[in-house]
Amino acid sequence: MRGASGAAGQALAVGVFAFVLGVAGSWIPSFWYDEVASVYASRRSLPDLIDLLRSTDIVHGAYYMGLHLWGEMFGFSEFSVRLPSAIAVGGAAAGVVVLASRVSSGPVALFSGILFALLPRVTWAAVEARSYALTAAAVVWLTVVLLVSLQSRARWWWVLYSLVLAMSIVLFVYLATIVAVHFLILLLHKKFRSAMLWWSGAVAASLLAIFPFLLAVLRQAGQVSWIPPLDGNLPRIVVEYQWFLGAPAFGIVFLVIVAAALFVRSGTGTGRPWRDGIVPMSLAWIIVPMVFMASYSLVRAPIYLDRYLTFTAPAVALLGGVALGRLAALRWWLPYLALGILAAALVPAYAEQRSQWAKPLQMDFSAANDFAASNVEPGDCVLFGKAAWNPSSQRLIEDVDPAAFTGTRRIGLAKDAAATGQLWDEELPLGDLAQQLSTCDVVWYFTDRERDEVENLRLSSNDKWALQPYDFEKSNDYALLSASGFRIDERVTFHVTQAVRLVR
Repeated sequence: MRGASGAAGQALAVGVFAFVLGVAGSWIPSFWYDEVASVYASRRSLPDLIDLLRSTDIVHGAYYMGLHLWGEMFGFSEFSVRLPSAIAVGGAAAGVVVLASRVSSGPVALFSGILFALLPRVTWAAVEARSYALTAAAVVWLTVVLLVSLQSRARWWWVLYSLVLAMSIVLFVYLATIVAVHFLILLLHKKFRSAMLWWSGAVAASLLAIFPFLLAVLRQAGQVSWIPPLDGNLPRIVVEYQWFLGAPAFGIVFLVIVAAALFVRSGTGTGRPWRDGIVPMSLAWIIVPMVFMASYSLVRAPIYLDRYLTFTAPAVALLGGVALGRLAALRWWLPYLALGILAAALVPAYAEQRSQWAKPLQMDFSAANDFAASNVEPGDCVLFGKAAWNPSSQRLIEDVDPAAFTGTRRIGLAKDAAATGQLWDEELPLGDLAQQLSTCDVVWYFTDRERDEVENLRLSSNDKWALQPYDFEKSNDYALLSASGFRIDERVTFHVTQAVRLVR
């Protein structure tokens, strides 16, 4: 009883540590494209949100629904919509401790939980208003339920396992790959024969219950058609971006620790025989989803993104925890020294993740929205143009918080996304707006920033961008506005967005 109490206290302490580390500075980064999608979808009325899920984006439906309810209570500020991710990171860290304590020793459980909280991919997920942190928490606790089911005589644990599995896959469909991981765990377990029937029934019941959801996801597969194919950059994605995002030094230190632990003969830290141990479970958890997604991407269609595999981060932490446990057999202080070095290696990436322009392509939708709230006057006309780095239009600035544009005349809208069940609005060509512009005295035009030459960028998602030169005064858009009688009165660039105030 005392051991269980100690493990629970340890899990709680590590969970709080992970939450505090994750939530710190979460309000600072400006929203980027994907986060605006979360906000814009979740702000909608429940009928409009259901229309969106039915026609376009059911794969994120559980997250959007949850964020809708959360936002109704706590609002849609940067801090508020990222807070569930930080909470999930704390819950996942606690789950890592609980999971490790069931298959290994107390020190390994502690080291694994702390390592999970420090992983750059995890500190990134904590400040991302998407479902990635929640996927890590879901898989960790699902695996805990699996192990309890294997060790308990109470069959209702298998019912709980079935329910949690179904909810996990609905949260993020790629979590279905954990079924294969759990089969391998079961295969190596001493109770394989007696538990196989119960496990198979639980999995079958889950898949049967969510079968309509899986069919809908397949019908909407075009939603991920933008994912780039795999190429020679894959090794870097796997070795660096996937778990050590923005912190290659952290990754190097981590790999050195794991490699060093291989030469330590003592088995201290594993706590159980190989068949029930933490190492094969962790390796399966890391390798199986990665191999499946890479194979599918090569054979069928690209689906591999580094951030999609956030749910494998707990397994990386578990391997690291075992390595630190083995080092403790040499000198008790070695794992603490290693954790200190890892924490120091994390600092630059951690600080960058919480800077204002931390998001991909240094997007600045929040900053532009804040500017509009302070500077655009009631009665002013507002137009949203295109930007080389924005697949939609700059109307995403308004989607961050429509209240920033209260009283303004937002012209140029062709199709309202909420009314049509789509994710994004559609704009009319500027050339079709002569009549609307004729009634405006002031126009705010949100567009791309100035660039003198092509900027070639490659993101961790393997997206390759060639941002073409842009000069607003030489653009066709300005020519059309000028022909309507407008001249530039003021220009402000936030970071990658430019706001131009035009008057007659």
